[in-house]
Amino acid sequence: MKKINRTISLFAAAAMCAALLCSCGEVTESSQADSSSKAATTTTDTETTTKASESSTATVTSAAESSTPDSSSAVSDDNDTNSITPAMWKVTSPEGNTMIMLGSFHALKDECYPLPEAITNAYNNADILAVECDITATQEDGEYMKNLMKQMLYNDDTKLSQHISEEAYSALQTYLGYWGMDISTLEVYRPWAISSTLDTLLIQDSDFDSEKGLDNYLLTTAHADGKEIYEVESVDFQLNMLINFSDDIYDLMFRSYEGETKDSQKQSLEDLYAAWKSGDIETFLEEDNDEELAGYTEEDKATAEDYNNQMLYDRNKNMAKAAEDLMSEGKNVFYVVGAAHYAGEGGIIDLLEKDGYTAERVQY
Repeated sequence: MKKINRTISLFAAAAMCAALLCSCGEVTESSQADSSSKAATTTTDTETTTKASESSTATVTSAAESSTPDSSSAVSDDNDTNSITPAMWKVTSPEGNTMIMLGSFHALKDECYPLPEAITNAYNNADILAVECDITATQEDGEYMKNLMKQMLYNDDTKLSQHISEEAYSALQTYLGYWGMDISTLEVYRPWAISSTLDTLLIQDSDFDSEKGLDNYLLTTAHADGKEIYEVESVDFQLNMLINFSDDIYDLMFRSYEGETKDSQKQSLEDLYAAWKSGDIETFLEEDNDEELAGYTEEDKATAEDYNNQMLYDRNKNMAKAAEDLMSEGKNVFYVVGAAHYAGEGGIIDLLEKDGYTAERVQY
């Protein structure tokens, strides 16, 4: 079976939503503030979330303006491209209709641009860009961000330590220390807000940028080109999934920080990035052996299975169905979702092949 993998969660739904949460500096700032400012925050939740929303909108807008690669230089016929070879397939339906499918990495570095010609050709030749969800409009929606901020906080007079075990609290406390954050100042925040903020901090500290993620880049370009965009899911769907993960899931997720450091998490991220660049998608979902599962109770294994089903396998079925529907309609689509969704048994490619489709890896 597969344990809850803190880093892999960055490249399924959590990573798509991390682009939204890059603006949620409220969590970090609250942790690094003194206890008096924390008290002010907890007694004036409405004022705090409103101000955070206003600052978040400005942050996102500024980030988009400064860090998104120039679309004219990437989706072009420019020969000055790099040597990345992420996994891409030409899928053919039983009826003979075809689709190009690409596994994306939701946060990238400057070195990935301009994109390889095989990717730019797939984009330019398609009439429709299919993605997990279109986050570009929501990023600048102040009201949406304001409501999101409110959902980061407990509103039932409970606190974090009442929702997770002492073991999870201790592991999280230690890991937060590597980021200069004090867990006692985060008691008002719900687990999904803390988890997503840590994901975002890891991306930023590792020289990755969700604004430069493949999905975000292609979406920005598609909007500029007037290309049709098809959302396989939605921002609301992904956020609701994160927000509604059980306390048991977040408890196990936070316990997985035991023994981890900022450097070890950054290395895990770099390892996945290297695998993505070379098209090695199987690395994303390697099974854990008995030694790696040591310490997992039967309850933990059931919780990890629940998490993996919600984060990956249940969604993979819907993603495969969406691809089949688009092909049955004869749509000319470039289909781009997180690379982890294609990998292994129960991945999109496996599901399509079981339904009689053929998938051929695109050579760069």
